[in-house]
Amino acid sequence: MPELQTLLKEVVRRPATCDSQKGPPLASLLAQLARGDDGHGQRVGRLAGLIGHLAGSGLCASSLELAGRLHDAGKLLLSDSLLNHPGAFSSRQMTVMRQHPSMGLGALFHLSADVPTIVHEAVLLHHERYDGKGYPFGLQGDAIPLAARIVGLADVIDALLSARSYKSGWSPRQVRAFLPEQAGTAFDPRLAELAVEAFEDLLAIRQSAAQPVRGYVPLPAQVPFSSRTISLRNDTP
Repeated sequence: MPELQTLLKEVVRRPATCDSQKGPPLASLLAQLARGDDGHGQRVGRLAGLIGHLAGSGLCASSLELAGRLHDAGKLLLSDSLLNHPGAFSSRQMTVMRQHPSMGLGALFHLSADVPTIVHEAVLLHHERYDGKGYPFGLQGDAIPLAARIVGLADVIDALLSARSYKSGWSPRQVRAFLPEQAGTAFDPRLAELAVEAFEDLLAIRQSAAQPVRGYVPLPAQVPFSSRTISLRNDTP
C-alpha cells in the first residue's frame, strides 16, 4: 500500500521530542500538548476525575486527571495534515490514526516518566469499546481497565460538545441523549448512567475548571497543558 507507506513516513518525519524544551520530560510533554489544541485534554482530565469520584472508583483523582491530560499524547507524533484533515478519513488514514494510543504509550515509556499505571492504561486503551469493537486490542467489558473506560467516556463527552474544523459542537441535550443510547456498546453502562445523572455537574466542571462540584476538588493546574483534539470521524479515532 504505497499511500499508507507515504502517510507513515510523514508521521515518523515529525517525532515528538523534549530536546528543545526546558524542564522535566513530563512537563515538557505537557507543554508540547498545550500548544496543540483548545484545552481538550485538560477538560477530559477534569471530567474523568469527576466521573471516577462519582463512581466510587477508588482511583486517585489526580491520576485520572493526568491520564486525561495525556490520553492523546500519541497524536503529537502524527502529522498536522492528518490531524487537520477536513473530511472523513480514508481507510489508510484511519489505520495511521489508530496508532496514536500505542504511540502515546511509547512516548511515556521513552520519557521514563514516573507516572501511575492507570495513566499508561488510559493512554493505550481509551479507544476500546465496551462491546469489544474498539481498538487497539478489541477488549470487551470489564477486561478494559476502569481508568481507560472512564477516560474514554470523558473523551467522547468533551469531543462531542466541542466544535471542530469538520463539525459543529453538539448541544448538551444531544450529548446527554447520546450517552444512554451507547451504554453497553461504546460505554460502560454504569458509567454512562452516572454521567447522565450528573450531566449538569459534568458541564459545570468542564466550563469552570476551578469550581468544585459535589465535594470533588479538581487537581490544581500547576502546568498549563491540554491535548491535541480528538477526531470524531469514522468511528471516533
